[in-house]
Amino acid sequence: MESVLRDIDRERSKMQADVDNLNRHYEKLAGYVRQYIEQTTVEWAKLVAGHPRALLLVVETTRIVDEHGNSYGEEEPIRLTTLLLASGEMWDQLLHPTHSSTVRGVEYHGLTMADLEEKPRIADVWPNIANVLGGRHLIVFGADYARKALQPYATDALDSAFCLHNKCKEYYGEFYELGLEKILGYQGIDKKRDELKNSQDRILMLAQVVKNLATHMAKQTGEPEVSEDESLDEHPF
Repeated sequence: MESVLRDIDRERSKMQADVDNLNRHYEKLAGYVRQYIEQTTVEWAKLVAGHPRALLLVVETTRIVDEHGNSYGEEEPIRLTTLLLASGEMWDQLLHPTHSSTVRGVEYHGLTMADLEEKPRIADVWPNIANVLGGRHLIVFGADYARKALQPYATDALDSAFCLHNKCKEYYGEFYELGLEKILGYQGIDKKRDELKNSQDRILMLAQVVKNLATHMAKQTGEPEVSEDESLDEHPF
């Protein structure tokens, strides 16, 4: 009986050693993947930061509200702002709502119906908008949200747009609660989201986010960075 117990203990020790070894391999592989994601994000940011056709886009929207005050969740654009990353040239277009009888979301974009009363509807100026966006490498902080807002007017306008929010999620390793304010904090920028209601101010901050990514700016929180001692071509185990 004692020999059986010794055999069991020996096998248990071997199994624990295998588990410990597997955990070490997993941690090493996770570090390898983390390093790869960071480096590819930095290379992407370097490329677009100086590319003459890289264009940042901000799409401000309002929830559609009918004349009876009813809303069904749809959004429509009321402002488009762009910035050429290489030159800093900015373009801005305010839009009168096409369908909504009022403007919602002033706490996010700072716009009221009074600001848009004399502005054109999107259909009236779409050829000019299409010319501004056409042939560009578009970068949008929330690309999926912007695609949905523009889809009724141009179904493919943002099909190939890069999502800057997703790039930041990958770079900082956060996927659920990483808003613009938190990203700016990680980069050492003391700006709150409610200070960036004006899309012209916000797009300049987004341009700075891209430039900071291009310099491999990790979290400014004292957290340790992934070691770069190991070559990406080396086997992670």
